[in-house]
Amino acid sequence: MDNTLNRLRRVKRNLGYLVEDTMRHLSNNVNPSEIVNQKEIRVIGLKRSGNHAIINWIRKQHHGEVWHLNKIPVKRNPYRFLYEHYPKEKLKQEAKGNFTKKDCLIYSYEDHALEQITDNEFEKKSELYLGKSAIKYDVIILRDPFNMMASRFKKGYMKAKNPDRTLVELWISYAQEFLGETQLLKNNKIVVNYNQWFIDVDYRQQLAKQLNVNFYDAGFNDVKGQGGGSSFDGLIFRGKAAEMDVLNRWKVFADEPQYQKLIDNAELQDYSERIFGHIPGTERYF
Repeated sequence: MDNTLNRLRRVKRNLGYLVEDTMRHLSNNVNPSEIVNQKEIRVIGLKRSGNHAIINWIRKQHHGEVWHLNKIPVKRNPYRFLYEHYPKEKLKQEAKGNFTKKDCLIYSYEDHALEQITDNEFEKKSELYLGKSAIKYDVIILRDPFNMMASRFKKGYMKAKNPDRTLVELWISYAQEFLGETQLLKNNKIVVNYNQWFIDVDYRQQLAKQLNVNFYDAGFNDVKGQGGGSSFDGLIFRGKAAEMDVLNRWKVFADEPQYQKLIDNAELQDYSERIFGHIPGTERYF
């Protein structure tokens, strides 16, 4: 009975949202000439790829009114979704299109297929949901599969949100977009190699230049609390993230049969080699 009532409530709620969107569109509630976001950054990554570390770092290179909408579901109004879970007045106003002017709006997706994130119908409603932006960026983050899989293995995050794809298939699709073999991300695309971001200050400076911000490297040593912090270290290295051994996590599970089976994929290994180069010791899996 409770499940039936919940389904009916969701149907009623979604119908209400559809009517609200239609009325806003017809009444031109969103002024197409008015800039709401000076910069809009859509961040896309797989869990345990350093997403929160990099998003925090991006936030701290910016000044002024900077918002981050975290782990948004696909094909949904981000503000509306957040208001359902955190019923705050400012989120309610944003959901209704009464936008606050922002210097930078960041919103992020985790573990979703790129085809879902870039759904054409959602893209058409982007300004209705988020307001008009002066410039848009797509930031896609990729971590080498050996260490990403190890971190997920440690936390038990072994399923992708898309039931039609395995985690390995999803990583490969991100690698293809990273290399430009697919072109699903249509905004100003910036690809972030997490391994290189972690070890190379010059690489981070180059990324800041691509994002058109002054480089401070603020936030690099933060360890964010989302998801309990590091899969292996938790929050122990807060304020000294550079000391974490994030590039050798795979060694913990090197002889674990389930882990070996997970990464025993020639295509996965090929894309890893092309993007991250040879990772010493992983040749045992080739």
